[in-house]
Amino acid sequence: MVQLTDRTDLGLRMLLYLAVHDDGRVSVATIAQAYGASEAHLSKVAQALVHAGFIDTLPGRGGGVRLTRSPAAIRVGAVVRALEPMPLAACFASDRPCVVAGPCGLQPALRAAREAFLAVLDGVTIADAAVQRPALRGRLGSKTPPG
Repeated sequence: MVQLTDRTDLGLRMLLYLAVHDDGRVSVATIAQAYGASEAHLSKVAQALVHAGFIDTLPGRGGGVRLTRSPAAIRVGAVVRALEPMPLAACFASDRPCVVAGPCGLQPALRAAREAFLAVLDGVTIADAAVQRPALRGRLGSKTPPG
């Protein structure tokens, strides 16, 4: 079973939140509260998303995060590639060369499986994930945290 890391899961959730609340910047604290996530962890995820070019930030009062492009222009596969370490097996690790690399047919098969997984995700955008916008907005609440 392939399982995304918490970092990637939260990154996708953050982008989904921003797609649904696209009327300005949103604080990381507000998004963390909506998902019941750690604000400190989500801040690290936000920095990774900034580095990858999916969001930008504005510090200070009235600051927050926002998408750098339309949700329809953000492919889920690109987000996963940017956030997810995907070695799948020890033979992909550069610090531990495999003694049977080359004649072993496992690495090409695992690489093909990883690429097939990502190809499916490349067919989905954040806008596709946010297609039920009113229902998502209702579940995620308003963008203003309680006092």
